[in-house]
Amino acid sequence: METAVNIGYACSLLRKDMKQIVITLDSSDILYLEKQGDKQALAKASLESIKKQIGEGISQINSAKESSNANKGSSSGFGLKIDGKSLDYSLNKNLERSFFELAINCASVICCRSSSKQKARVTRLVKLGTGKTTLSIGDGANDVGMLQEADIGVGISGAEGMQAVMASDFAIAQFRFLERLLLVHGHWCYRRISMMICYFFYKTIAFGFTLFWFEAYASFSGQAAYNDWYMSFYNVFFTSLPVIALGVFDQDVSAKLCLKVQGKLIHLRERLKQREL
Repeated sequence: METAVNIGYACSLLRKDMKQIVITLDSSDILYLEKQGDKQALAKASLESIKKQIGEGISQINSAKESSNANKGSSSGFGLKIDGKSLDYSLNKNLERSFFELAINCASVICCRSSSKQKARVTRLVKLGTGKTTLSIGDGANDVGMLQEADIGVGISGAEGMQAVMASDFAIAQFRFLERLLLVHGHWCYRRISMMICYFFYKTIAFGFTLFWFEAYASFSGQAAYNDWYMSFYNVFFTSLPVIALGVFDQDVSAKLCLKVQGKLIHLRERLKQREL
């Protein structure tokens, strides 16, 4: 867990002004039961320990919210750290909802030493619990389940193989490209797809309406409105090429402006979220 925490501080996922909530099974009682080998007693004690720690974490967050509202100040936020062994019990049916409530009220959550199945279950829990679009990013074979469970999976091609890339929706060479993928290409593609859909309806309506209009003037005599060659190449050239050009070259704003404006919006959203906490 210590390595994961250090990485969290290095990438600013955790901040020094954050209050830390740690869920672990490294207590002396749990270690004693592990040495005794009583699996049934160990499972029961572990479940009770995790339940108690989750309850204490929720109480800390509620107390911080009350004091923040009373003082009319902004909270620094909470950071949740949990290892794979504790996560297995936290995802139990009886504790799943409480764990979700705790995690969703934290600014950052670090799950270390977790298995592929646990990653996928956490992703599913957040996706179903919040109803929001989820994005997962991974670089190894143990991230495949998580990438497939999320709404958007981003794979990083690296030394751990190409399994994550093969199972992802988008692939990047380095983690630092994620910012440009989301803020620049995400913005451009959102606009391009919406315009392409409108263009599709426009070209279909225009084609059908002109035929109907012509036949009305021709007294519905069956006279052809278009040459056969025009009919054959309508979808091939007259409607496909403009859409391709739109999808490749359309940029309402430059990449530099996208990064600048979207970065400020994200920073403002984080500040508003901290005030709510």
